[in-house]
Amino acid sequence: MAARSEVPQLPRYFIQRDYSMGTVVQFDKNPPPELSGKVSQEAQHVLSDTVEHINTIFEEAEALDGAAYLEGCLACLTLCTYYVWPCVRTKYEKAMHNLAVYIENQNSTVLRQHGLRLVHPMERGLRVIEVVLLQS
Repeated sequence: MAARSEVPQLPRYFIQRDYSMGTVVQFDKNPPPELSGKVSQEAQHVLSDTVEHINTIFEEAEALDGAAYLEGCLACLTLCTYYVWPCVRTKYEKAMHNLAVYIENQNSTVLRQHGLRLVHPMERGLRVIEVVLLQS
């Protein structure tokens, strides 16, 4: 049996979820302290701005507005089958799609230049945002 080639693991750091406002999904705006000295101040600032925008997307997704109430009413009227209609995406699903597009865009246009990559927080159970350091 041939030996498997070892793929080097890239360093990973985590931005923790901030529970200071209860169970609202938001993440600490400060970059992980372990990144100090490993990336530039500009990269840390860009990362902080990106996390702030991610928090804004979650805030909008969880806001109770007319669309949220309408979805709730439609769910009740249709015995919750509204959520399985293939042509309907909920407000939260749309926000998560927008978040995925935003993270992909940030990774490809801004963060890669600073040697960073974010992993979508949904892949980590909304507990953390994983930051991968692309260069040592």
